Amino acid sequence: METLTQTLDKQAAVGAAKSTKANNFGGYLAGGALAGAFVGIGCLFMYAGVSGMYVHGSDLTGTMMGLVFGIGLVLVVFAGGELATSGMMIMPLATIRGTVSTMRAAWMIIFMLLGNLVGSIAISAMITAANVFKKDSLNYQMLEAVVSGKLHKDYSEVFFRAIMCNVMVCLAIWTISRMKNEVAQIIVIGWAITVFVAAGFEHVVANMTSFSLAMMNGVEGVNFGNSALSLLVAGAGNIVGGMVVVGGSFVLAARMEA
Repeated sequence: METLTQTLDKQAAVGAAKSTKANNFGGYLAGGALAGAFVGIGCLFMYAGVSGMYVHGSDLTGTMMGLVFGIGLVLVVFAGGELATSGMMIMPLATIRGTVSTMRAAWMIIFMLLGNLVGSIAISAMITAANVFKKDSLNYQMLEAVVSGKLHKDYSEVFFRAIMCNVMVCLAIWTISRMKNEVAQIIVIGWAITVFVAAGFEHVVANMTSFSLAMMNGVEGVNFGNSALSLLVAGAGNIVGGMVVVGGSFVLAARMEA
């Protein structure tokens, strides 16, 4: 297996490649939109696949939510897309290794978030048009309860839950970059995502879809203002989790190899 230093260099090279691809503004925005839509598909599977267990209070609900939601990150990794939460680790590492400037890395993360938002809104609109969340259906009841719960959390709680969320996402991306077997990569992604979903952590891109679905389907008390503020806090926490906790930890650990 490669050393931590080699993995850092690999992540920095990925960041440099992303920076180059972003010179094609339209193409890169489409890549971000695809990632947002793929995560949105994970949200759809979570709400449609587990709503019966959720509404009836099964003890296994959280675990099942995580297991089905993982399809979102699997699609991002294997189908291709530009996901901001993994970029929050990759782009700072590229800056530390000198392959991308600090301003360019910051702009890239913002650009990815914009693309993810476009994709999240688009997939939410299609799901809404398909009438998946009919009023009083189990799917709707779960969506209403989950989103209302997110918006009633203290912002400090959202922030730290978001840190922990992106710790798991970025650990998954870091780990699979050191693996060659694709089946094993999918298993690692599934386990890592199950942890953060089962624990109720906050993923800014997944929340883009949840809040969009809630607003489009008339969930009471959900509006642009409170959704945007929650996303900002979650996004800040995700950045700390990816850049500082995971990225920073491996930078320090790699120095111990020398």
